[in-house]
Amino acid sequence: MKNIIIFKNDRLGDLFHSLNGINNILNEHKNDNIEIYLSNYSKNFSFLFNKSNIKINYLSYRLSLFEKLKIFNLFLKTSIDKVFILSPKNYFFYLPFFFKKTRFYGVTVKEKNKDRPIQYFNKFLFKFRTNNRKVKKKTESIKNIIEDLCSNNLSKNTQMINIKPASNFNFESFSQRKYCHFHFKKFLYEKKKWSFSNLSTFLNILVKNKYKVFLTSDIEKNEFNQIFKDKFKTIDFENNNTNKLLSNLVDDIVYLENIESLDLFNLIKNASLVVSPHGTMTVMASYLKVPVLDIFDNTINKIAFYEYKPDNDNYKFMILRPFSERQLIKIERLLNND
Repeated sequence: MKNIIIFKNDRLGDLFHSLNGINNILNEHKNDNIEIYLSNYSKNFSFLFNKSNIKINYLSYRLSLFEKLKIFNLFLKTSIDKVFILSPKNYFFYLPFFFKKTRFYGVTVKEKNKDRPIQYFNKFLFKFRTNNRKVKKKTESIKNIIEDLCSNNLSKNTQMINIKPASNFNFESFSQRKYCHFHFKKFLYEKKKWSFSNLSTFLNILVKNKYKVFLTSDIEKNEFNQIFKDKFKTIDFENNNTNKLLSNLVDDIVYLENIESLDLFNLIKNASLVVSPHGTMTVMASYLKVPVLDIFDNTINKIAFYEYKPDNDNYKFMILRPFSERQLIKIERLLNND
């Protein structure tokens, strides 16, 4: 039985970009011991990996000295057959220099001012694929780069990622009448000087298009939480009676407060549309093949856009600008072309 390690201690959206690649690894090594190192950002989504041969560990997004020593000690004491470096932290690329009997696979990065790792260390990797950010026009997404790095020779890969976790609340029952998950991010809407009245107009366009709207917002509490609670029917997921309340909902717009990760996953999985500023929500929805309207600031870098553009046939995007009639027409057009 082999020992396999996967380093994926970065942000939650990055984890979803990597799931197809990780699924390839799980298929190839379904009878081996696999340890996956996630970050604290991804901790609440460890339910994605529920196979008995998988052990989940956690590392800081930025490795501490103690964590680096602990990892090094693990390699000294344990025979590791393969390591997949899916989070391109410089420290991970030093390990192949010391542990040459282990096969290291890694995503390397070429950037304008520096490379990760410096080119010298690439020769110690058994296999690597490069995310080249120096090119003027990006052709490969990070998802495809990781999937290629983790490819195997199997004729068929089965779904080893747990995309049907048991949920506390039954969003599937609402999927019979199409609903939209709308995620609000204070920073972006305030930057573009959208008022609550402007946002409400956006939400009502969705209702007019026959969507029931489930509204979520930033994890950090702010004044909009109270505004949403005052204006909309609110379900607090810290309330034990939430399931009963959900089953009796007739309101067109419902605010979901304190929603847990597992319920958020199932909310998105059963949605007919997800509207959100670009990030975890839109990447998760695209992984689950849910239609997406991805909202960007106009400062988006073109190379970054193509690097992180989700692989989704039902994907649309828009640039959020100050509220105007023209912006509303754009939203209507995008929704009516689904």
